[in-house]
Amino acid sequence: MTRITPLIICGGNGTRLWPISRKHSPKQFQRIGGPDSMTFFQAAVQRHRASIFTDPVIVTGRIHQGTVAKQLQDLQVRARVICEPMGRNTGPAVLAAAEVMLAEDPDTIFVVVPADHVIDGDLATPMENCLSAAQAGHIVTFGIAPRYPETGFGYIVDGGPLADHTGVRSVDRFVEKPPVGDATALIEAGGAYWASGISMFSAKTIRDEYRKFDPHTAGLVATSVEKAAFEEGALQLDSGSFGEAASLPTESAVFERTDLIAMAPLDVTWDDVGSWKAMYGISHPDADGNVLQGDVIAKDAQNTMVRADSRLVSVVGLSDVIVIDTPDALLVARMDQTQDVKAIVDELKRTSRSETERHQEAKPAMVPMVDRETVSALAQSDNYQVGAAEIAVGRALTLESGDARQALVVRGRVHASGPAWQKTVGEGGRIYTDPNGTITITNLSDEPAELLFVTLASPDFQPKSLGQVVNG
Repeated sequence: MTRITPLIICGGNGTRLWPISRKHSPKQFQRIGGPDSMTFFQAAVQRHRASIFTDPVIVTGRIHQGTVAKQLQDLQVRARVICEPMGRNTGPAVLAAAEVMLAEDPDTIFVVVPADHVIDGDLATPMENCLSAAQAGHIVTFGIAPRYPETGFGYIVDGGPLADHTGVRSVDRFVEKPPVGDATALIEAGGAYWASGISMFSAKTIRDEYRKFDPHTAGLVATSVEKAAFEEGALQLDSGSFGEAASLPTESAVFERTDLIAMAPLDVTWDDVGSWKAMYGISHPDADGNVLQGDVIAKDAQNTMVRADSRLVSVVGLSDVIVIDTPDALLVARMDQTQDVKAIVDELKRTSRSETERHQEAKPAMVPMVDRETVSALAQSDNYQVGAAEIAVGRALTLESGDARQALVVRGRVHASGPAWQKTVGEGGRIYTDPNGTITITNLSDEPAELLFVTLASPDFQPKSLGQVVNG
């Protein structure tokens, strides 16, 4: 029996659900509900564990490798993990996975699954029904019957039955995020579906079509796979060639240009959860319409969502409001204005606020040891200061420019990136501060990483490899 390989793409910066979701801990790795719920990524993996599916292939950013490993371990799921050195949109990510799997099984059939959507319903049956179409060389996109004229989604317009493949339709055209009037007209005319972001095809088909429409990118991605290194349980794509690939989604790179495209409707409940209002909509409110997550007390509140991550949050007399509390940021918004959270994130980026990048617990003060609960002082004199820190799985620390400082990795494996460089360092590796800006050190291991930090007081000290990461 031919089985389908789930290809789960979990890149992206994840700012639409700020302040929970941030660049270094984006939406897909956050829990959908309370503290005992699965994350979006885990739910995507769990949905594809029927007998028709193989173990998944995961494509993620290098900085998220440790988080992916930990969350897969929690589910006791084996997976092939491919790490991008930088984000280049879904096109190169899918193409890299195709190159990897074709080397092992030329008949690989993928179903591409976004890691940050919420879906409730049977996926195995409709996907199994589309298997013959994918084997015949078609690229099958899955559509969702629209519930209202959404302007933030793309639409697929049904072009009629596809010969020899029951339940699979041809595609008349794609419509990308239409204005409300056009979206309404599409729905009233019938035959229009929301584009779910889920698609199915053979690895050979997507590679061949990419070679037809963008041979340059296809060649670069193939080279990045050929030069890839297997480290710490994941395939690390070569950064030089992958970084030159055209940054395009699969839809515009191939789907909208190929004559092999097809469509199949999905009868499921689906949401891409693009706002806190959408998050409220997929939750299960109490009798007063409230969604309360964490340590929350609500009095005379209706149709309100309150999420408390680290302390007691109390609300009185609120209605149609979102309250999201994290250790370093609080969001309070009217339910019908949660799409405007993006404006807050844009302002934070404009003023270079770290709250867009990572959570408070992921950016402790570095040497000199201001935050002694995070960076513990071990020894100091008039000439030096030594401290130690632990970086949790998937988390990051920052080294500021200025003083002559260095970090020594004593356990685990980390990725360090400066203003114009990046390196991966194992145990025994050293990282020096960069006079040109901040360095971010991210744990790539599936266990906490340990580092020693040294500050030398002498202003004349200049390490020979300033701004570089030195192995050993």
